[in-house]
Amino acid sequence: MSATPAMPAPLLRVSDVTVRFGGLTAIDSVSFDVRPGELLGLIGPNGAGKTTMLRSITGVVRATEGRVELDGQRIEGLPIDRRILRGLSLSQQLVKPLREISVIDNVALAAGSAKTASPLKSLLHVARHEELAMARKMLERVGIAQHAEQSPAIQPLGVLKRLEMARALALKPRLLLLDEPLAGLAAAERERVGNLIHAISRQLPVLLVEHDIDRVFQIADAVTVMNEGAVLVDGDVETARGSAEVQAVYIGAGSHALAGAVGASQAGEADLLTLRDVDTYYGKSHILRGVSFDVKEREIVALLGRNGAGKSTLLKTLVGIAPHAAGQIVLAGQSLDGLDSAAVTRRGVSYVPQGRGLFAGMTVAENLELGRLRRRNGAGIHWDEEKIFEFFPRIRERWRSPADYLSGGEQQMVAVARALTGDTRVLLLDEPFEGLAPAVVEELFLAFDKLRREISIIIVDHHLDLALALSDRTVALERGAVTHVGPSRALLDDLDLRRQVLWL
Repeated sequence: MSATPAMPAPLLRVSDVTVRFGGLTAIDSVSFDVRPGELLGLIGPNGAGKTTMLRSITGVVRATEGRVELDGQRIEGLPIDRRILRGLSLSQQLVKPLREISVIDNVALAAGSAKTASPLKSLLHVARHEELAMARKMLERVGIAQHAEQSPAIQPLGVLKRLEMARALALKPRLLLLDEPLAGLAAAERERVGNLIHAISRQLPVLLVEHDIDRVFQIADAVTVMNEGAVLVDGDVETARGSAEVQAVYIGAGSHALAGAVGASQAGEADLLTLRDVDTYYGKSHILRGVSFDVKEREIVALLGRNGAGKSTLLKTLVGIAPHAAGQIVLAGQSLDGLDSAAVTRRGVSYVPQGRGLFAGMTVAENLELGRLRRRNGAGIHWDEEKIFEFFPRIRERWRSPADYLSGGEQQMVAVARALTGDTRVLLLDEPFEGLAPAVVEELFLAFDKLRREISIIIVDHHLDLALALSDRTVALERGAVTHVGPSRALLDDLDLRRQVLWL
């Protein structure tokens, strides 16, 4: 009887790493390993702590507690350049090549950095013949050697993503870290880059952070799932795919705790907001693709989808922060096409961003006064102080308090109230329940339910049970395109249908 082969020792070992920012614990005692010849997918919903985890490994963020070991040697106390020299290399989500030089020169500079571990020093370092040879080899490895002498400024996003990987590989790493390498790519390019990552992982261990969990499950050898700063599941792909806990954090658990408190729908028959074939880009990244749906008077619409589906981008497109490149957006019979965010807001579209965005050092009253500026024009419901207090009584108690002294839930109420203080027809809510205590979530939920008698609402939130219970209709996005439009109650009541629409 032959002995079972011993499992190779981890190349990277993360042990009980905790990261705190003041009183906030972003990472809570996280542990996982990356072994030689392995592609480990690090996934989780928005706010799970994945990016902070990558930054703690590379040294951008210092761990408060715990150990990070590379090939048995502790590195958590080392600066970034020393970690690079030890063998860590990161391919970043936002690709920022030097546009004044060629594709191959960008990679040659990275090859020079392998010796200096300093991008600034490498700019002063004349790329020798062997560095250019290394750069060409890396471009061939990622399949873009034909673009070597061209400018990065004219390259499509797929080429730029592979250029970023080539630069990371030119550092001769022992472990390659990839931060959302598929973000913004079209389906065919996602498959090509996904296959490339898998091929690289056969020769070089890879730690992959990626929102496209379908692709992660296709190419990864192992998966670590994070949620709320902690490890939820750490195991093989089938364990993660079949985990009820993993499914719950992505599609909800079917809780109806607040559903019984929801008032009757107030949705009218007339369309208030209409989108037709809307496309939005971030640079070369094609984020929204032919998005079409409508929102009726006093209707609440839940905008759902997995991380990276384009939900927040759609809200920013509606309010004019991320202008659409094609298609039409019409509000109450008037086109919003080509208008900037100030003009869209004055038409009656109010946006509450993720993170609230209140002005520290200013009182609640002063924050709300800013929300009124140049927005008293009859374009929607008029919200004076007494009307605000009717929906958010806590705000009356905090009226003269500095906004940054409030609790997270109170800040969220002020952010919503500030959006309403202009004349509002449509309220856009981006993750309004994020990071809030259950009692405050319930208070906000009931306030939003009460608002349905006044205005239309589009809500994005990863607490799917709450979003589905609150809303009349659901629009599901996947990779920037609408994949489902239908009554929210069906998805709330039928978990099988929810898995079909929102899972894999």
